[in-house]
Amino acid sequence: MMFQMLQTVEQFSGAATEDPHLHLKQFLEVASNFKIPGITDDAFRLRLFPYSLRDRAKSCLNSLEPNSIATWNALAEKLLAKYFPPVKNAKMRNDITSFR
Repeated sequence: MMFQMLQTVEQFSGAATEDPHLHLKQFLEVASNFKIPGITDDAFRLRLFPYSLRDRAKSCLNSLEPNSIATWNALAEKLLAKYFPPVKNAKMRNDITSFR
């Protein structure tokens, strides 16, 4: 049942047209429905998250040193830094403020 619910979240590939914020939000919505006794939310999310990725994003995650990410927040920050860097955020803000 868990993997069926996870399939409702489209896998994130890291394409420029995808929104990593939305992917994280949708992933957390699904993951929050499950509690496993003796397993922390962080550990559960870290184990499940790779199944929500594909292509370039999955390769990027797999290229990290084993155990180099210990918390969910660290993983989310790494994903956002890679696929929604501050430069992209600044460009979008500039595009919006200079729109005529």
